[in-house]
Amino acid sequence: MLVGRVIGTVVSSNKVKSLLGLKMLIVQPVALETQIAVDDYIVCVDDVGAGLGDLVFCAYGSSSRQTDTTRDVASDYSIFGIIDSIDMRGSRVYDKAKEEG
Repeated sequence: MLVGRVIGTVVSSNKVKSLLGLKMLIVQPVALETQIAVDDYIVCVDDVGAGLGDLVFCAYGSSSRQTDTTRDVASDYSIFGIIDSIDMRGSRVYDKAKEEG
């Protein structure tokens, strides 16, 4: 799985039928311990209602098509969850509640 921050949306009026009605978000991968953005971007199908600024985890490849929403969808990346916190090596490195407060 990949961890990244939602930085934008993608709108497409012409697309394959399997993508009709699905929200697509631009996710920028981040380093887990620091949440510093990596110089890369991916477009993900949103399966959880993520929004701009959310830290999310994404599945890719065939794993991205393992939910009821994404089965048979033409996408290599799907957002599977919005992250509330990350603990590494005995300390909290990310806390959504503190970020929002």
